[in-house]
Amino acid sequence: ICSENYLTYKNLGDQHDIRCPIPRRRNDLDDPERGMIFVCSATHKTKSMFFFLAQTEQGDIFKVTLEIDEDMVTEIKLKYFDTVPVATAMCVMKTGFLFVAAEFGNHYLYQIAHLGDDDDEPEFSSAMPLEEGDTFFFAPRPLKNLVLVDEMDSLSPILACQVADLANEDTPQLYMACGRGPRSSIRVLRHGLEVSEMAVSELPGNPNAVWTVKKRVDDEYDAYIIVSFVNATLVLSIGETVEEVADSGFLGITPTLSCSALGDDAAVQVYPNGVRHIRSDKRLQDWKVTGKKQIVKCAVNQRQVVIALTGGELVYFEMDATGELKEYDTHKEMASDVVCMALGNAPSGEQMSRFLAVGLADNTVRIISLDPDDGLSPLS
Repeated sequence: ICSENYLTYKNLGDQHDIRCPIPRRRNDLDDPERGMIFVCSATHKTKSMFFFLAQTEQGDIFKVTLEIDEDMVTEIKLKYFDTVPVATAMCVMKTGFLFVAAEFGNHYLYQIAHLGDDDDEPEFSSAMPLEEGDTFFFAPRPLKNLVLVDEMDSLSPILACQVADLANEDTPQLYMACGRGPRSSIRVLRHGLEVSEMAVSELPGNPNAVWTVKKRVDDEYDAYIIVSFVNATLVLSIGETVEEVADSGFLGITPTLSCSALGDDAAVQVYPNGVRHIRSDKRLQDWKVTGKKQIVKCAVNQRQVVIALTGGELVYFEMDATGELKEYDTHKEMASDVVCMALGNAPSGEQMSRFLAVGLADNTVRIISLDPDDGLSPLS
């Protein structure tokens, strides 16, 4: 039983209670008349021994052991262990770690490096004679038995908060006054997700566009990073390291307009002079632009590719049941140059998207039907 100034073990039957005073800090600046209590505790038990770790409201942790004689507790022993932030809960793990859920501020994970059995720290006992009202004293010190290994951020308690764009980042930041006492802090919160830098790769120039591509649609991670420059395309493989590869199937001697997965296990690369379909077994299917025209815009989804050539000509491709990318026989001539295109994903339960949106240089937007029976006819 943890009560003010005392730790008591209640024996069953007629045996008297065992009571030990809670030690106080020597030369403590707090009111000496103020009572001392334990605020949280944790238990560690093995086949051969067990002990408790109990923390006072000042953050001091004591190792508590019980002396037992014939299944009867005869003595309580307390020994100063270490001092950590005041906790609402503590947990001793079987792997030798102590988690401290702090009442205020960040939470901490410590490794128990020593059990405190072989040091010179005095051990206090309920068997030591003391006058009524007297107690034991100890001297706090830096961590000796615990080693800090991790820290979990916590804003508790938030005493004040202001929203302002003091950093001139366009998006306001949250400025918070957190914590209590010597662990107080002012923290700045920004909108966004935390990212981890996994690799750094120097590039030969300034890229125009960057894509990531999976080998298969059900892969958890992307396999390639495709970087397009003014006159070339760089392919980087993603693994333990990020490095350039030459056998990916992507064409590297030309800039890339679009690069994405196609079907279940293929990819498509659209470049100014053609379209390259890259199969999972590295088989390549190329479609080349004829004459002096070039591809200026494109739109791609999981099974369809639409390209716009100079002069406003649209060419449509579909992936068939065998995985081949087939060119649609009919080309569509638009009234003006194409400046942008959008192709939606296929609706649920269908293989193809039925509509294509085309923005033209004459400030109009046209909706084109992709139904094979309509022959790329405009709908609006």
